[in-house]
Parts: sequence; C-alpha cells; structure tokens
Amino acid sequence: MERLWNLMKISSYKFVDKKQNRACTVWIPPKAGSLKVNFDGANGGNPSKLGYGAIIRDEFGNFVGANFGPLGVTSNNMAEIAGLLAGLEWSAGRGFRSLEIEGDSLIVLNGIINQKFENWKLEASRPKIQGLCDSLDRYSLKHIYREGNSAADWLANRGIECEVPTQLSQVKELPDGLISVLAADKVGIPRTEIG
Repeated sequence: MERLWNLMKISSYKFVDKKQNRACTVWIPPKAGSLKVNFDGANGGNPSKLGYGAIIRDEFGNFVGANFGPLGVTSNNMAEIAGLLAGLEWSAGRGFRSLEIEGDSLIVLNGIINQKFENWKLEASRPKIQGLCDSLDRYSLKHIYREGNSAADWLANRGIECEVPTQLSQVKELPDGLISVLAADKVGIPRTEIG
C-alpha cells in the first residue's frame, strides 16, 4: 500500500498582494484517479454550537458527495475531526480507494501525521482515522489555507443550523449557496483574505 504523508506541500495556491495587504487562495482539484476530501469544523458562537462538514470532489472539480451535521458540546478541534471522519467514512464506504484529504486545521493534520495528539479526546479518535486511511490504496494529508477550504466551511456552518447529520450525493440536492462556492472553486476563482 502506498502511503502519502505530505503535510508541507500546500494544495492551494496563495498569492500575496503586499500593496493592498491581501492574500488570495485558489482551490486545486485532485490528481487524475483520485478524489479530494475537504473537511472543516465550525463554531456558532457562545454558547458553543458546533458543526462539521466534508465535501468530496473529483479531478475535474465535480461534486461527488457531502456530509454535514450538528455536534453537541465539544471543541473546535473535535468538530474538525468529525468533518474528517464524515468524509473518510463516506468515501471508504462507497469503495473509493485513492483520496487527497485536505483541511485547514494544522492541529488535526499534525496529530494524524505524527500519530499522536497531545489532547486525549483528540487522541481517542486517531486510531479510527488511521484505520480508515490504512484501508485505502493511496492517500495524502495536506493543509489547505482557510480560503481554499470554502466548500467544507460552508457545509460546517450549515451543520450548526441543522437538526440531524445530512448526506448529499446528487447535484440536485445541493443548496444554492453551496453551488456557487463549488462553481467558483471549479473555475479557479481566488478567495481573498484581508489581513
């Protein structure tokens, strides 16, 4: 089994315009023969309402599937892990064998790559994540800038608002807001961070 551990290679492009103090990020599709799983967690404020989201797309940027849902009282990092698990379980459960996995949480990605989380609650989830990854023929774990993770972020925020976990597998099920995010990613429209 080929393992790809590639955290340092960023799978989005970030352009910096120093004159305007802005950075732009572009989502990049997976390599031919692979699917890309983007995951995220979201915090809805205080008291903490959390949600998770995961989206799966093919080498052309086409929608393949998505998951999102609410979480009880937990941490932002556990919401990120819930999104990662949702994307992995959905993909592995449908027989997909080659995944590029991306998230904007360095804590979660570093914990998986280093095979140890400092927080015991996060560590309790790691064997399940590792088992799902090991069941694949090929996978990579990559960091993506937040702006390039917009579709997963959109789903995680939707997860805060919904009552039960939701899976989408057909384009006709997609909400309009998500369709516009996916269309922008597919054609390479940069997302801007002002800082």
